[in-house]
Amino acid sequence: MSRQLFLDYDHAHDLDPDDPRIDDLARRIAEAHRERYGSDEAPQMDTASEIPALIQGTVSASSPAWQRLDTLIRAHLDA
Repeated sequence: MSRQLFLDYDHAHDLDPDDPRIDDLARRIAEAHRERYGSDEAPQMDTASEIPALIQGTVSASSPAWQRLDTLIRAHLDA
């Protein structure tokens, strides 16, 4: 992922969850994931540990925009 995606993700924290920039950022993050890992590879979660899900849930809980962004990214990757 590029540095700009990380900066945009951080900036999205304070956006309204319905801001169209959230949709665009989710699309760009999903595209970057596919470019790096391929289109057939879904994100891998360590099923032996609940820690990654706990961390993601805690991070997303700090921002309604990040919650929506997480949902949209997962939807793009599942498509």
